[in-house]
Amino acid sequence: MAKYTLRELIDVAKSPNQQDRNLLAESLSRLVLTTGRKLSEAEQYIVYDILRHLIHQVEMSVRRMLSESLAERQDTPHDIVLTLANDVIEVAHPVLTQSTVLQDVDLIRLILEHTQQHQIAITKRARLSKDVSETLVDTGDPSVIKSLLENDSAELNPETFDKLVETSHLMDEIRTPLAYRADLPPELARRMIGWVGEALRDYLQTKLAETGLDGSDLDTAIERAFEDDRLTEEMVGVASPVVRGGDDAGYLPHPRVLVRALENGDIIEFEALFRDFTRLSEQTFAKILYDSGPEALAIACKGSGVDRFSFSDILCHLHGGGDMVRYRESSDYLKIMEYFERIGGDGAEKVLDAWRAAEGEAL
Repeated sequence: MAKYTLRELIDVAKSPNQQDRNLLAESLSRLVLTTGRKLSEAEQYIVYDILRHLIHQVEMSVRRMLSESLAERQDTPHDIVLTLANDVIEVAHPVLTQSTVLQDVDLIRLILEHTQQHQIAITKRARLSKDVSETLVDTGDPSVIKSLLENDSAELNPETFDKLVETSHLMDEIRTPLAYRADLPPELARRMIGWVGEALRDYLQTKLAETGLDGSDLDTAIERAFEDDRLTEEMVGVASPVVRGGDDAGYLPHPRVLVRALENGDIIEFEALFRDFTRLSEQTFAKILYDSGPEALAIACKGSGVDRFSFSDILCHLHGGGDMVRYRESSDYLKIMEYFERIGGDGAEKVLDAWRAAEGEAL
């Protein structure tokens, strides 16, 4: 490869020959740019002015070489980097993933104006800002979001995390990288437990325990204690006070006791506990469990103070058809879990009161 002085490069730039232009761009890249040398102001003006005029007139392989040469330079003019970033992905990739010349406003516009390949390249940048991350999440593309979540240096604001957790209901591709984010807020990690598979569920439970939530949050503490067999059902029975009047005054066992009965295959024990929780007649509670569908079960559990985590397990045991993992990924499960979340506690209690008042009648 012939080598040229800057003055000779200027002369070559005047040639109308395509081969000369390619040779010129290659020479600029190898002779000047890839050496990492700091250019003087005069050299910058000459080199970048030549590139500015040639960048649309050279072959893709040469543009790719220029992009690689310019990706890590901080003195490259913004317009040249932006031109390369808007090129085909083979050319754009180096500057999209590395160039610090590109600002957030550039990246957001590139995300909005280009397709998946450019978007994924942007997800691999170091220290993505919250605004850029939010724009990537808003693409709704599972591959883009997954790649973003795998970038540990990408910043995510609480609202974006909340959106991601809700999206993970239906987008199973993002569940694993989302669950493994060190910055996933604990309260959102708890919410995810309701629909992830067993392996991720175990990981999230361990992760929650390590955050110290088990020491400050009663429900989590009891759940952890059950896993370690440190509590008996009688001990849990004094953990969840229920305000009742008359002969019913006292305490209910924690909702995890219902789950434990189902896990042990003791349906008779579960029915007795469920009836105690709901204070419904035998006929009415049986209709809720076996005849009225999961919506009635959701109302009964919500009105009785059963937490979301426990309701999820109860729902899967009763309606999962023996395959809880697959059921958690079904649209039927997601629909009922969303229904459970939307139900107001006060409204659910009123429905329960109405059922109690109409013992023996159809729901």
